[in-house]
Amino acid sequence: MSAATASQVLKADGIRKAYRGVHALDGVSIELAAGSITGLIGPNGSGKSTLFDCICGFQARDAGSVVLDGRDLKGLSPQRIARLGLRRTFQQLRVFPELTLRQNLLAAAQAAPGFSYFRELLRTPAVRRHEREMAQRADAMLEELRLERLAGALAGGLSYGQKKLLELGMALMNEPKLLLLDEPMAGVNPTLVEGLKEELLRVNRRGVALLIVEHNLKLVFDISHSVYVLEQGRVLMHGSPAEVANDERVIEAYLGHRGPAATEQGARLD
Repeated sequence: MSAATASQVLKADGIRKAYRGVHALDGVSIELAAGSITGLIGPNGSGKSTLFDCICGFQARDAGSVVLDGRDLKGLSPQRIARLGLRRTFQQLRVFPELTLRQNLLAAAQAAPGFSYFRELLRTPAVRRHEREMAQRADAMLEELRLERLAGALAGGLSYGQKKLLELGMALMNEPKLLLLDEPMAGVNPTLVEGLKEELLRVNRRGVALLIVEHNLKLVFDISHSVYVLEQGRVLMHGSPAEVANDERVIEAYLGHRGPAATEQGARLD
């Protein structure tokens, strides 16, 4: 596979994944521009989370390739891929409830270059410098997320929306090139959705590319530069939010009949 172009942060080509003969992904190809926001939508069971897993190394691909910023990820562990600048969040929250917010952020920073068990054991100068830098970054992240007053509180006592923010902060601790977000708005109180949306835009303005799986189509169409639509493990279409929102195939995939894909009020199609 050829190297990515200068403006391309990720290229996944011909991704296939089957379970006992059932194709969860059947030749999916996507390309993401550096610094872009890309939506990934589709009916339940269309293969969105499986694609995330195959890109990040959580599941082995049956076929296909993934290139991150010119680097082929074949055979790399999820930890190694994370250190190369690709991080993700999950549908089910993954925070450490018995650690404080600050400790959660510092735990997430262990995936960074410069941190290893052997170096930590020896307390090398590089490790001490890394720890100081990450402590400063954790404090700055808490302030950015407007959670600094809760820095010493246990994560288990946060509201669901606050835990979503914390998980986002954990993924950002190592300044990724690309962040994959799996349903970031799921379960969030509607009054907090706008604040989380603004946080995603702030992250993107810092140059982090975002790939977002989200059933809140209003949000996807509002912030994405382009949108991929999956159906039954294949790419149904790829286009601008306006093109996707009004495409007859997308409408039929979601609703089973023809009609407007997204109203001005932001109708959900799932």
